[in-house]
Amino acid sequence: MDSKKTLIFKKIAQLTRKPVDDIRADRTLRELVQDSFALVEMVVELEDEFGVHISQEDFVHVSTVGDLTTLIGDRMKAEAG
Repeated sequence: MDSKKTLIFKKIAQLTRKPVDDIRADRTLRELVQDSFALVEMVVELEDEFGVHISQEDFVHVSTVGDLTTLIGDRMKAEAG
C-alpha cells in the first residue's frame, strides 16, 4: 500500500474510531459510518487533512473506502499540479 493510502486509511480509522486493520478498500462507508451527518463530517475532516475539495457530485459515486481513497488521491494530484 502506498503512503498516501496508508495515511488516508489511518485518518479514516481515527475518525471512525475503528482499528486501522478494519479499514479496507472493499469496506463500504456505510459499514463504518451509519449516520449520514457523521459521514459528511468525516469527509470534511478528510478534505481539511489532505487539502482537497470533494464536490457533492463526485461524492455521489463513492461507496467504498477504496473509492474515497482514490478520489482523495486524484484530488491531491490535480490540486498539486
